[in-house]
Amino acid sequence: MNLKINFKIKPVLDYILVILVTSLAITSGLIALPLTEKISERTTFDLLTKDEYYSSAEYYLSLETTDLKEVEETRNILFKRLNSFGVEKVSIQKIGQDSTTTTLRIVVNTTRELGFVRELIINKYDFKIVEKKEDVDFFENEDPYAYLYPDNYNDTEWDSSNFRNVHITELRTTDNSYSNFAIFKPWPNKQTAFNKFLDNHKGDYVGVSTDGSVMPYLVPLEGDNLFAVPLPVEDETQVEAISILYNSGHIPINYSMIEENRLDPQTINIDHIKISIALFVSLILVYLIILLTKNATLEMLSIPFLATLLTLSIYISVLKFLNIPVDTFLLPIIGIIIATLIKIVSANDDSVFYIEGAFLVTLSVILLFGYGYIEILASHLFPLIVLSKLSLIISAWYINKVKRI
Repeated sequence: MNLKINFKIKPVLDYILVILVTSLAITSGLIALPLTEKISERTTFDLLTKDEYYSSAEYYLSLETTDLKEVEETRNILFKRLNSFGVEKVSIQKIGQDSTTTTLRIVVNTTRELGFVRELIINKYDFKIVEKKEDVDFFENEDPYAYLYPDNYNDTEWDSSNFRNVHITELRTTDNSYSNFAIFKPWPNKQTAFNKFLDNHKGDYVGVSTDGSVMPYLVPLEGDNLFAVPLPVEDETQVEAISILYNSGHIPINYSMIEENRLDPQTINIDHIKISIALFVSLILVYLIILLTKNATLEMLSIPFLATLLTLSIYISVLKFLNIPVDTFLLPIIGIIIATLIKIVSANDDSVFYIEGAFLVTLSVILLFGYGYIEILASHLFPLIVLSKLSLIISAWYINKVKRI
């Protein structure tokens, strides 16, 4: 008697995948729901909002110029610094002018540390390369900090205008540990002359003079002409601030801070729990209206509806799992944009490439040239476009498999 076992692996795999997708959808949906931090005493799934992390301050600067072009250039560089640092809201206004000076008022509202914000504002950070004076000996000098004083150095022809950027990275030191270094990269047409400058100072001290202090650098006797000056800082945020100061541009005039004050933080407080419920109910009502009033079948609407729920639930679950702080007032905007995009894409199969391409190009332009909350919104939407595309594919496959089962 022969027994024939008619076993097919593909249906079994389909069942397993359907179960996995169902589990993923239910799990992410439960985690994304409001107040799910009460599900477990061991693990919290609470959404980390930025509301309580905001602080605000105002700074008054006195610029030693009345030239409109110089004032505007200074304003632009200060704004570029604060925007690069991730300050959510910045306002820079000219509030006064006399015969020799101009006064700027800078107001910031941010979750970033105000101490670093202040440093980005008050430091001009216009650097130049200096060389040690011949009659100065750092080793025999009674002052152990003599190598930091600009008076012990002579100016050279090399200043910030000769360098295209300053790259800060970690390099291996002589004791096999790693430390932060500022690598000064001259413009291509200046590279040969700068290499010659370093060759002439092999074994001697040169330095980078910035705002009244010098970072010394002993030019090695051997090796390539990589001008990498060690930074005496390890804090990542401080390194970020120094990189921004070096690469934000040349401020053409001198200035000083004349006043600074702490202000009450400006936050847009919304109840994200009620908003989440309202968005879910609105989504259901919209699809019901489309189903009842337009020539659309339940199957046609089920795919974008499921994809929208899957995209938003995974997005919020990731925010909760990774403790990524988020501005709550951006959540409904993100939800509406993603729900609309998924519906448009699902209803226009022939134009999917153009729709998604135009949206990605728009987000890329915003990320490159935008600032503040617009840039933050674009940074959230960019990965969500990819996630929504995957959700549409998974939803179509899932509904097709469930129908056959």
